[in-house]
Amino acid sequence: MPNQPTTPPDSATPAPPSPERRLLRFGVRMMLVIVGLFLLLRLFVAQPYTIPTGSMKSIILEGDAVLVNKLPYVVRSPRTIPFTNISIPHFELDGLGELERGDVVMFAPPAGVADAEQHYLKRCVAVAGDTVQFRDGRCWVNGAELPPSPHDPLLETEMDGESSIPRRAPIDSLRAHPFFRAWQPVVLPYEGYDVAVDSTNIAQWKSLIQSEGVSVEFRNSILFLGGLPATRYTFRRNYFLALGDNSANSYDSRFFGPVPYDHLVGQAWFIYWSQDSAGEMRWSRIGTCVE
Repeated sequence: MPNQPTTPPDSATPAPPSPERRLLRFGVRMMLVIVGLFLLLRLFVAQPYTIPTGSMKSIILEGDAVLVNKLPYVVRSPRTIPFTNISIPHFELDGLGELERGDVVMFAPPAGVADAEQHYLKRCVAVAGDTVQFRDGRCWVNGAELPPSPHDPLLETEMDGESSIPRRAPIDSLRAHPFFRAWQPVVLPYEGYDVAVDSTNIAQWKSLIQSEGVSVEFRNSILFLGGLPATRYTFRRNYFLALGDNSANSYDSRFFGPVPYDHLVGQAWFIYWSQDSAGEMRWSRIGTCVE
């Protein structure tokens, strides 16, 4: 008998997904896209920050939540995988602007600060290359006493003839950072700035030099930097000074010294949420720009 052609059995055609399943898939994809965009914005464009203290009163109050613009100074990728301590390759690019006096900035504190993991929000009052001096418990920048912020709630006034002059609240000179303790004008270091160092002034420069990864030590009354005898040091970073507007109640550069530019996170943008210590909303503050 001749072979009979065999016909393969009809394969079952899968049923198209139901409208509900298609809607669910679309929703999941949209959620992933939204989460991805949020992470990108959080990493490279803007970062929320809740104010823990009153050091910037009255422009920024304790309990305000500020959105920080990360584009003006530096754009950097994360150093670790988010929510872990696993290091990954990272990069940094120049931002879209330059740091200026008067900018309200968020930054990581310099090395040696106890709560080094806590970001700070202060006002930049002097930039790299400015001449600064600590005198009578107050700061002087480029030959002029640093005026108080107009937002300082505790302005001190002193009489000059018949008029009163507002001044920042002073601090005990002995509590000032060693960078200021020479009481003489000193240039805020910048990349390439060369300074003479010896036993008489190394205390002023020591913490900044060490923060650049260079050891400082004396052997037989000879100064060694990075293990080599030295009489001069050339800085590798730019530095700025950051002070709180509330000068009587602010832990800032007067105490922890100049801040490296590469510690900058961004510039304070606007207040997007605000509530007082009792949990009551401060609706009038929401949407206020930080200046």
